[in-house]
Amino acid sequence: MCWVTSTKEKCMTTLKKLTIAMGFASFAIAAPVAMAQAQDPAAGQQYGQPEQQAAAPVSDADLQKFVSAESKVNEIRDDFSQRLGQVDNQEEAQSLQLEAQEKMVEAVQDEGLDVGRYNEIATRIQTDPELQQRAQQHN
Repeated sequence: MCWVTSTKEKCMTTLKKLTIAMGFASFAIAAPVAMAQAQDPAAGQQYGQPEQQAAAPVSDADLQKFVSAESKVNEIRDDFSQRLGQVDNQEEAQSLQLEAQEKMVEAVQDEGLDVGRYNEIATRIQTDPELQQRAQQHN
C-alpha cells in the first residue's frame, strides 16, 4: 500500500488505519468470548476441564431473541467499524471498541438474553445445521 502513496506521512496514516481496522476485526471476533467472561468470571477458570452439563435445548423463544439480538449486534459492529476507520489514534480506537462492546452487551440484554446464553446459541449455530435452519426461519 505504502509504495502507492506519495509521502511517508500518508503511508503512516494508512498503516495506522489498517492496524486499527485489524484490531477491531479481532475485537469483533473475540467480543462474544469477552462478553461471556465479563458475565461469568468463572468461565475462564474452567478452561481445559470437560463440560459436565449438557447444553440446554434452544427454545423457539430464545432463538427468536437471539436472532433479534444478533441483528442489533451486527448493526452496532458495522457502525463502529466504519467509525474506527476514521480515527487517527489508538486511544480513540480503544475507546470506540469499549463503547461498541457495551452497546453489544446492552443490545443482547434488551432482547431478554444474558450474554452467556447468547454466546452459547451463537456457538451452537456454527455446528448445528438444524439450529441454523430454525434461526433462518426466524429472520
